[in-house]
Order: sequence, then C-alpha cells, then structure tokens
Amino acid sequence: MSGDAGDLANLADLALPPVVSFWPPAVGVWVVGATMVAALAVAGWRAWRRYRADAYLRRADAEVARATSIEQVSAVLKRAAMVAYGRERVASLTGASWGTFIRATTPAGTSIEPLASRLDAPYAAEGPVAGQGPSSPSAAARVWLRAQRGLVSERR
Repeated sequence: MSGDAGDLANLADLALPPVVSFWPPAVGVWVVGATMVAALAVAGWRAWRRYRADAYLRRADAEVARATSIEQVSAVLKRAAMVAYGRERVASLTGASWGTFIRATTPAGTSIEPLASRLDAPYAAEGPVAGQGPSSPSAAARVWLRAQRGLVSERR
C-alpha cells in the first residue's frame, strides 16, 4: 500500500447491510391475513346457514323425483312453498290459483308450463308425472324448487 490516498490499491469492498429476513412479517401482513381469515370465516358461516336453510328444498327435490302422480308433486311443492312464502299466503291456494302462484314465483326466463298447466287442472290430463325430458311436470317442479334457493335465509 502506498501513502497516496488516490491509489486504487487502497479501495475496499462496499459494506453491505444485513439481509432483510422474511420472518417476522410486517404488521400490515398480519392485518391483511387476519382480515382474510375473518372474511373466509364469515363467508363459510353464511354458506353453512344457507345450506341449512335450504334443506327443505333438497328434501322436496328428492320427494319430487320419487313422485308418481301430479297430486304428490303438488303436495310436495305446496309444503316447500309454505316454508318459503308463509302458510298464510300459500295454504288456501288450489286449482288455477295454485298454478298462477307457481307461475308468479318462477324467475323470468324459466318455463314451467308443463307443471303449471297440470296444476291448474290435475285431473284433466292423465299421463306419467315422472320423466327424463325437460317438458315433464316432474322436471319443471325441480326447476321451480331450484329457483327458490335462498328465500328463507334472505327473510331472516
């Protein structure tokens, strides 16, 4: 080493700071993580409540699948409608008024005419209720039941 301050032999390596560790994370990471856990807990709780509230629809769907007559389908739908819309509004409906109620509570763009026409006059047309095609009353009843999901949990 020479005594000259400008001599390149006197240069030393840069002093680097210590490496920043990933643990423990900053406070913001803990806040974001806690918020996400809380949001997932709330979403899970609400999904569980809705699942429980819609249990009557799952049971009605299974009963409609086993139904062999329009009277059985109508009885199952009436029980499901009483849960969703209240006994006062549904219990007294029969015949054409029952079919009109089913049409009115079906979402727009959904066709349940095979079911509603059979509910208007259950004894007018004979034929099987259960069927695989989308035009069968049983299939239309299942469509109506699926459209009712969430109604009970939204009222509470």
